[in-house]
Amino acid sequence: MNKRIKILYIAPTLGQGGAERFLTDLLINLDKEKFSPYLLLFKRGGVWLSEITAENIPVKVLEKKWSFDLINFWQIFQFIRHLHPDIVHTQLGGDVYGRLAARLVGIETIISTEQNVNPDESWLANFLKKLTARYAKITVAITEAVRADAIKRYNLALEKTIVIPNGIDVKKFTLSRNNSLQTKRELIFGTIGRLSKQKGHSYLIEAISLAKTSTKYLIAGTGDLQSELEKQITNLNLVDRIKLVGLVNNVPTFLASLDAFVFPSVWEGQGIVLMEAGLARLPIIASAVDGIKEVLDEETAWLVPAQDPVALAEKIVWLNDNINSSVVKEKTERLYCRIVERYSIKKVVESYQSIYDKILVDKL
Repeated sequence: MNKRIKILYIAPTLGQGGAERFLTDLLINLDKEKFSPYLLLFKRGGVWLSEITAENIPVKVLEKKWSFDLINFWQIFQFIRHLHPDIVHTQLGGDVYGRLAARLVGIETIISTEQNVNPDESWLANFLKKLTARYAKITVAITEAVRADAIKRYNLALEKTIVIPNGIDVKKFTLSRNNSLQTKRELIFGTIGRLSKQKGHSYLIEAISLAKTSTKYLIAGTGDLQSELEKQITNLNLVDRIKLVGLVNNVPTFLASLDAFVFPSVWEGQGIVLMEAGLARLPIIASAVDGIKEVLDEETAWLVPAQDPVALAEKIVWLNDNINSSVVKEKTERLYCRIVERYSIKKVVESYQSIYDKILVDKL
């Protein structure tokens, strides 16, 4: 029997985000007869950790106390040296410490995944990622937009980058929705995302104030802008129409409670929650920004300029008035079929496994 290929995945946490959800699914669906995955979380655990441990995947959880924590780095270095994996795969902020520690240990087969465009990245983070990027054999970007951004931001060679989208467990989010819209007195629109500048919730709230409908809105997520958004909702007299529901642990159930999904991001790498909403057969209104436009188009959703509450309000009103139309049904069905075809976790895992094989062969 051939020895399994040992892969160490390095990330800060498994917090409730789309990229973290994908990393969890990647590890769970990896071919365990060929690959032996290990996970190092250098900051803390997270909501998806129990799913990893339930699959008997070895996990090491550390605690990072400061932005530059030498003890934390030393622990990462020691863990890599002890495990001595065949491949180190870093992502989600694990690139700087992970790539440097792996290189110091002598691991040459390093792969990194870029999950987002990041216009707010600090100059220091940019410098450190650029410095350690040369240690990666290949950098995977989740969309062409992320690839272009990473090449420019970190001076990457085109031939050392590749696009593999994040995938999704199709069965988990394919729901049978029977909301009896014809008899509903009020529709429910919703969104999921960190309460941060990137996700554009303030523009959504402003758009809701302009859309004179009886629609109710649920905003799921937590973040630094919660108090600011609560104040905006109060000031615009929208307390009866908008509810901040906090952290949602059961995303499929939350999506099943909605009649439509709104995603007003200012920028986005891909937006895995859009796939989740699409599999739930929800009509989607989203920002027309790079990354999102590689998942959605006018054939499958309603796209509006980012940071434009007037345009967003117009689409909300239209969808509210036409929720039962054939146009809406056709678009949602096209999106469902596209996601199943392009973004199945099984298909994406196969792409990653091919990359693992390739960088090991190149090593030889």
